Amino acid sequence: MDLRFRKMLCACLGFGLLFSGCEARPSPQTEMVRLVADIHSYAQARQPGFLLVGNGAAGLLEVTRENPEENVARLLGALDGFLTESVFYEPVEDAAVPRSAEMTAYLAAMLAKPLAAGKAVFTLDYVSDAASAADDRSQGRAAGYVSMTVPRRELDVLPQGPLTGENSRSVARLAAVRNFIILLNPGRFESRAAYLAALRASPADLLIIDLYYGAAPLTRQEVARLQEKPQGGRRLVLAYLSVGEAADYRPYWQKHWAAKRPDWLAQPNPAWPGSYRVKYWSRPWRRILYGSADAYLDEIIDAGFDGAFLDVMDAWQTFQ
Repeated sequence: MDLRFRKMLCACLGFGLLFSGCEARPSPQTEMVRLVADIHSYAQARQPGFLLVGNGAAGLLEVTRENPEENVARLLGALDGFLTESVFYEPVEDAAVPRSAEMTAYLAAMLAKPLAAGKAVFTLDYVSDAASAADDRSQGRAAGYVSMTVPRRELDVLPQGPLTGENSRSVARLAAVRNFIILLNPGRFESRAAYLAALRASPADLLIIDLYYGAAPLTRQEVARLQEKPQGGRRLVLAYLSVGEAADYRPYWQKHWAAKRPDWLAQPNPAWPGSYRVKYWSRPWRRILYGSADAYLDEIIDAGFDGAFLDVMDAWQTFQ
């Protein structure tokens, strides 16, 4: 076979050693675990104790031929917490229906692994009626999770009413968190001041928010004030960081990418306009994520956040 053709074919095949002469690439699962482990190592070197919570990582806890036991162990060592969406209820059009017994059992088996390792497990379900929300929290509490429900997948509003387990204790570890709030799209707030005031007024033990409001990141002073619970005690504040998708509204986005996407940008995500899957093992994407003064993780650390919320860890399924 012509060497040039062989190289082209290897590049098209992507993952896996499919015939002699191609260089084997680790599986998509291994590449995602490697990325998260490298982020963990880098963050600990810069700020010891920096926390990482992974979203969409449940599938990486299943041992398979492409995702061996050492991957699971490495992931459990790299993440301090795991968040999984739609654990007890599945969004179907404009409603939410209980998860199937099969899926519920599968998720329970996967999430038992971080629980056994002493890691915090959070669940987030999208339901709008009070009865389903109460049932969701009850199931989560029985399983050992910290569970929360919100009515909108856009994650742009704060929950109404009291939070389960409100307290005035200082929280320094994810294992001590009794409730949390995740608000990633602050555009519905009329101003930066109104947004920060609403967050400061929340009694939650844990806030998961975006690094940015508009075009400017939060300052160390703003983050420090968010770390104070209004009823007394300190809380944890994590910043959003997508490791599996790029977005055209993020500060790293280059205008010319709209006309000609770089090789590491994969297909658009139709569910979220402006978002693109990325070849997360690529060096250009890693440079965007961490390792320099203007890299996203480095900005999060410099702003004084307690940790990062790593989203779209299930992006490996795109390349499976």
